[in-house]
Order: sequence, then structure tokens, then C-alpha cells
Amino acid sequence: MSKATKGTKRSRRQFIKDAALAAGAAAVGGFLLTGCSDGTTDNGEEITWDKVTDVIVVGTGCGLAAAIEAKTAGADVLVLERNDWAGGLYITTGGHAILGGGTKIQKEEGIEDSIDAWFEDEMKAAGYRGVPELIRTYCEKGPEFVEWMESMGFKWHRPLGHSGAEAHRVPRSHYAGHNPGVYQSKTGAPRSFGLAWTTVWLKKLEELDVPILYKHRMRKIYRQPDGPVVGVACDTPEGTVNIKARRGIVLTTGTWTDNYRMVQAWDPRAVGPDCYGDGGTPCDGTLFVDSSGDGHLAAAEVGAGFSDMSFVSYYYLFYGSRSYWGWEPPDFKTADYYMPGKGLTRNKAFFERIILVKNDGKRYINELEGTRSADPDLGEAGGINENIEWPYTAKYLALPQPRNVWAVTDADGAAALEWPIEELKNPNPKVGAMFDPACIAIADSIEELASKMGVDAAGLEETIARYNDFAEAGKDEDFGKPMPLFKIATPPFYAAKASLIRHTQRNGIRVNTKAQVIEQADQIAGYDGTSSDKSVSIDDEKVIPRLYASGELANIMGWRRTHGSMGNYAIFARIAGENAAKEEPME
Repeated sequence: MSKATKGTKRSRRQFIKDAALAAGAAAVGGFLLTGCSDGTTDNGEEITWDKVTDVIVVGTGCGLAAAIEAKTAGADVLVLERNDWAGGLYITTGGHAILGGGTKIQKEEGIEDSIDAWFEDEMKAAGYRGVPELIRTYCEKGPEFVEWMESMGFKWHRPLGHSGAEAHRVPRSHYAGHNPGVYQSKTGAPRSFGLAWTTVWLKKLEELDVPILYKHRMRKIYRQPDGPVVGVACDTPEGTVNIKARRGIVLTTGTWTDNYRMVQAWDPRAVGPDCYGDGGTPCDGTLFVDSSGDGHLAAAEVGAGFSDMSFVSYYYLFYGSRSYWGWEPPDFKTADYYMPGKGLTRNKAFFERIILVKNDGKRYINELEGTRSADPDLGEAGGINENIEWPYTAKYLALPQPRNVWAVTDADGAAALEWPIEELKNPNPKVGAMFDPACIAIADSIEELASKMGVDAAGLEETIARYNDFAEAGKDEDFGKPMPLFKIATPPFYAAKASLIRHTQRNGIRVNTKAQVIEQADQIAGYDGTSSDKSVSIDDEKVIPRLYASGELANIMGWRRTHGSMGNYAIFARIAGENAAKEEPME
């Protein structure tokens, strides 16, 4: 602890404030202002360094874990964050971390597991499109990670959860327990917020005197021609700042799923007027985190390789809301309360009582595809309703844009589903289920309902009449929806619009087991394209010296992997921070 703070206990808010002020200070927390050119060039460009440190960590989600490890390994560390607060999308994580192989908590609960069993399950869950060496590393590091978190005062929830036997043969879902200073559900249900993790990590960084520079958006990585990376350029309120890294750079900048052009390049179906942002969409329908792919773009410019990103992300369909989550009070910086909204509850009863119609007022699917069970042979636990391979999502994506899809029912259906009628009548995206006025229609006639929905009235009237006939006959002759079928006949009639939410990116920058970024050109060192031996380890591929990546930016889990990714993000962040700190310092 520095002399200025020794013996003084600072609050987290004061820590954040002090760290932000450090941006303009010299010789704070191990970095120096140089203000001079050292002759380093990048593509012939002379660089004047404004700051110098050993390890630069870009991003404050799992990047905080990287910074802790780099500092603990003896390096001076500087953390850069584009926002004016820490955590990024990581603090919004409401799920769990899949950690197994015989963790401390598994043993305490009498759960028998092994690294090999966990590895096999993870490979199956990834559709065997994950890189074996990376997933093996994740599994080998899992048990120790649980204890590492506890060493910083983190408390885990008991008992463990089970994300589904289709993917995991034993419970491996580790949730956050009741951690001091972090709000937990009033019902006592576990919430493995990234908020709980980042709170612990920020406290540790405060103890280590690692500064975080806020409002520093990395725009460029400097690399010597065919050599190592040497620093970054950042946009700040005061202009561009160049920061030199003597040992290495760790990228943890998150996803690119709000970058319209990048999404359009990988999957044009996922952009358009009915498609919204990543999990950072707050209660007012606007993005508080712009997942713009800064790390991906900067790394690409210096030659980074990429894995298959055509599975852009999971695609949620919400009905009646365009928001993924919200805070109460609505200032997310306070992080006091997670408010699960997401419109109408999407369960089996929901899909039984509604029909799904598109622009012409016609149905396009057996609605109960929305509740199809996971296929044990695929090893996928849940997530069917968000998976682009399954009919529920695939058929929605196959509709022409703009996709104006609505769930329609009547008064009897709304009553049976216990819909919050007053909220539907007075939709407000900042409270309750976060209903959006643009996504709710209520009327006493089908014709009026169609008008409010913006669909063809004659088509909707014909569809509902036909569906009612099916309900009477006991057979859906159009799509084979199983009984029971319920008539849509009692006014008032209700409709909730579907909104597509891009959530949880899959794949990204290619890294090896040391979290080093692999170079796109000459990807396999020494491979001339003629050898019959195609079995080459990812650790034999050529890397960009001193450049590391982890988190959603460098997702290691392959294509179509289940949720619970907090653990693998943080584990590889730790690997990246530790290895960056081990690099020999450059002059």
C-alpha cells in the first residue's frame, strides 16, 4: 500500500474516484509519465509515449482478474476502461460459473467428479468444436479457481446447481453466496452476479494499489514490424494518449455483438429493426455498454487470428419487452438491485395459450417448438429457445425483415397465464416486467388488434378463425401443435411483440493455452502446406509476441456451448495476466 493510503481505509467509491484521478498523475501505482519519444516505431510511425507501465490490461470485466495476477507476479499494472465505472457487461451476469473436476465445494457436498469427466462433458456441450487443449486447460484450472476466489474473501452459494444432465453428469454450477456489500435476491435465490465477482476483485486491486484509468478507450495496438506489441493508443476526454507496455498487453474488451457491421458480416439475420443489443440493454431500452468489438478490431490490425464467429451469439426472443435487464434504482452504477424483467414469462403454458403470427397475420410455426427439450445426444443443457440451430429460433430468423412477430391470446388466455394486466395496460420499460409500449397491443376486436400490431387484419382474422376450428376439432392441421389447443375468442385480445436480443458471443480471437494471441498469417509454425501430419497443437502455432487475450473477446468454448461462462473467462484472464507479467521487460 502506498504511503498516501497506508493505514487509511477507503470505500470502493473513493477507490474508483482516486483511480480515475490517477490518470493525470505521474509515478502513481507503478506507471510513469514520459512525455518523450523513445524512437519506437510502428509501420514507420514515431510514437511519443505519454505513460509507461509493465502490463496493460484493457477492460474491467474479467480483466480485473488478469490485473490481480499480473500485479501479484511482480509487474507494474495499468488497467484501462472506456467507461467511467468498472465492470462492463460482466457485472450484469446473472447466471453461474460451470466449475468442476472435483472442486472444494463438490467434495464438501459429496459430489464425485474428475477433470477427465468434466473435459468430456465440455467437449460434448461444445459440439466438439471447442479446442481440446483450451478446454482441457480450463478444466484443469477449475478446482484451484474456486479456492483462489475464496482467498480474497469471496463466498460461494451452497448447494451447487445443476445446469442439466444433458451436458453435465454431476452438479457443477457454482453461484455466488451472500457476499458483503453485494445485493442478493430477496427470495434468497443464488445470484452469481459478475457484480459479486468484480466487487471482490476491485477490493483486491485497491489493496494492491493498481490504478484504473477510466474514460480511456483503446483504439489502436502498436506493434513492431513482425515483432512484439509495444503499447496502445487510447481516446480520452483530453485527446489521444499513448501508453507503452514494457512486458505485455492483455485484452479483455468483451464482445462485438452491438457492432452492426461485424454482426452483419457474420450473420445478416441478426441485424435489423427487430434486433436489439447485447446483455447490456438496460431498462430504458438503450445500451449502457456499447459492445463494439474494440479489442477484435485493434487485434485484427496487428495480425490476430480469429475462430469461427458465425454462431454470433445466443438469440433470445422476448415478448412485450426490448430490455434484457434493469437496475432499481435505475442508475446501474449503484448496482444495488438486479431486476429480472424480460417481458412475459416464456414457459410451456405460455406457448400452449398463444399463437405466433407474422406480418401477414399468419402463423409460421408450431408454437410448442419454444419448449422443445434438449437433445441428450447433443449434450446441450437448456438454451434450446436461444439456439440458432433449433426450429424455434431458426424459423424466426428465416422470416423476411422487418420481422413483425407477435404472440396473441385472449382474455381467457391472459387470465390463465396470470398476466399482469395493469402493467400491460400501462407499459413502462423501467418497472416490473419492463413492458415496452411499442411491444404491447390490447383491443376489443381482432381488427383493432391487428391495426395496433401493424399486421394484416384479414390475415389475422382468418388465422384465428382457423385456429379456433382446430381447437374444436382437436387437431392442428397446419403445424401439428399438440393438444390441448385453446380458442382465441374472448375479448379483450392481447398481443406482445417479439424482440430479438443478441446475448453471449461465441468464439473470437484465437489464443493458445497461455492465452497468447495467435497470428493469422503463418498460423502453424513451420507448416509448409504439404505435410500429411495435420495433427498440430494450438500451442505450436505462431503468436503475436507479448499480446494476450481472454474473456468473451477470446472465448475458448467453441460453437454452441451452454451458459455458465464466467469461470472460463476469469480462468484464462488469470493465465493471461500471469504470463504477461513473466515477459522480460523491454527498454
